[in-house]
Amino acid sequence: SLTQVVGGNMVKVVAWYDNEWGYANRLVEMAVNLN
Repeated sequence: SLTQVVGGNMVKVVAWYDNEWGYANRLVEMAVNLN
């Protein structure tokens, strides 16, 4: 039960970081393409 709770939180954290990284990478790609 405890591992399920911890695992669920980890999935949320990883998904959040993944979204942040994807957003940052899009901004970097846009900046590179504009130059």
